[in-house]
Amino acid sequence: MSDTHILVGNVTIESFILFTAATIALIFLSYLCYKAVYIALTRLSSRSVARWTARLVGYIIFGIGLYYLDLTILGFDISATFASLGILSIALAFASQQIISNLLAGIIIAVNRTIELDNWIEIGNEPETGIAQVRDMTFTRTIVKDRDGRVFIVPNASLLSSKIVNYSQSGYIEIPVTITLPPALPFVRARDTILAVLTAHPKILPNIIPENMAQIPGLVMKSRQYELSLQKIFPGNFSSRVLLSGLEPSGYTVSIRFWISDITLREEIVSDVLCEIGQRLSLTGKS
Repeated sequence: MSDTHILVGNVTIESFILFTAATIALIFLSYLCYKAVYIALTRLSSRSVARWTARLVGYIIFGIGLYYLDLTILGFDISATFASLGILSIALAFASQQIISNLLAGIIIAVNRTIELDNWIEIGNEPETGIAQVRDMTFTRTIVKDRDGRVFIVPNASLLSSKIVNYSQSGYIEIPVTITLPPALPFVRARDTILAVLTAHPKILPNIIPENMAQIPGLVMKSRQYELSLQKIFPGNFSSRVLLSGLEPSGYTVSIRFWISDITLREEIVSDVLCEIGQRLSLTGKS
């Protein structure tokens, strides 16, 4: 065989082409193994554990396969191996720079744990998802589903540059509500009535029913009894607030702020609170 066929060391260009094709086939094989392991483990464990375990299996298979391909085709020639992988990487980079960008972004998101599976998040940049749940994550894209059933497939590069609100990591959130009251209704009476409504609601913190307590970070369970270290864990002891925020000839504006632990129930809780306040203030006004 002519020396013109030598690429690096004793490896011919035919061997290089064969190694490149075999490496691409190995990538697809590793992906198929990943999917098979993931599907099998989802029946036995959580989706997050299944996904990361399946990825580890896929990487191990790829690493072992790459070693044997290198050994059998390139003869474990280090110079030829780096040259082959280098040329392959350059070709892939030119073919799809966006995929490489999303891949790097996915690695950063996974390492930093910005978001995780089943987290409730809100993405600030376009497209605005509203409150949505993370349904799937790969190294190139993230799939989220909002409460209206819409599914958003977000490239990781776009996700990494977006402002993300992660409600699952915070565990609780303060909800602001503004209402306008008639001038004939004394503010002190209105404030006491609103605070009574907030205190009685079972899904407003800290007055929350026991079956929902496990959702709150910092919970200490002792023989089916619970303790909340409010002074150390939660800001302001979850105190609800009713503040006078504006004065007009036609009435005054009141800002209501209270804490909840489940962001998905925000609209329902606000609706309940406003209905109850309306009923009680109407009764108070008639008396």
